[in-house]
Amino acid sequence: MQNKIFVVLGGDRRQISVAAHLAAFVQVRVFGLPLQAMCDGITYYEDWKDAVSGADAVLLPLPASQDGIRLSCPLMPELPSLSLTELLNELSPQTSVLGGRLTPSFKAYAETLGIPTFDYCESEDFQRKNAIPTAEGAVEILMRESKRTVRGMAVAVTGYGRVARALSQLLLAMGAEVTVAARKAAALQEAAALGCRTILLKNSESLQRLCYEKHAIFNTVPHWIFTKEVLRELPEQQLFIDLASAPGGMDPAIAAVAHVRVIYALSLPGKYAPETAGEIIAETVLSALEVEV
Repeated sequence: MQNKIFVVLGGDRRQISVAAHLAAFVQVRVFGLPLQAMCDGITYYEDWKDAVSGADAVLLPLPASQDGIRLSCPLMPELPSLSLTELLNELSPQTSVLGGRLTPSFKAYAETLGIPTFDYCESEDFQRKNAIPTAEGAVEILMRESKRTVRGMAVAVTGYGRVARALSQLLLAMGAEVTVAARKAAALQEAAALGCRTILLKNSESLQRLCYEKHAIFNTVPHWIFTKEVLRELPEQQLFIDLASAPGGMDPAIAAVAHVRVIYALSLPGKYAPETAGEIIAETVLSALEVEV
């Protein structure tokens, strides 16, 4: 498969790792990343049109765009902005486009052009693997923001999806007392089997019981479940680490009034472990395109 041409466009430090990992299996071209960060075997381009010409696959970052319009290039802010629509117009139907959090409008426009797309964030394998660096990054925040050891801490976790599960396992392994709140009985049974305490998440009263005398609260539920009634029962400067995607677990305006200490911890894999996070993206992409590794 070394004759295949993959183009890595823009992104953060994860994309640097993506390019390095892919280079062992396919020909890699790069645009929108620092030249000095590239390893051997990668072809660097200063013109994106030259980079994508004749490519078998174009790999966009996570997220592909911060505003839904332009390619995300945080490491090269001096570059002229590249419209994702302009990018698609330059590609042929023989080129697959893969990216993270592709918008419905992007996918729809690509479809009108006959260009296949794949959102690797929607891959079950990606989500499962990505939960690990997310959980480790969350614990790193806890250790940095607390004056206590994780061992012996009483912590709460809302939700019990992939990230919450990985986080609970890690916290338990480090000696924390973990209480999980979730809406499904099966999830609570699984958490209890691991050694977590559990609370059925059904109303404000259950959240208040969950948060009582906790050193830290981790939220993975992307809804404003922490209402004014819940937050006003929390002690001042209660540490609250929100791992949920937008809109998060609480209204920021209410959080400010309640004087809780909220840390919005999004995109942790890219911040905490970009090399591993990039490898996960590359593995997902290679699998999706059925490249032999």
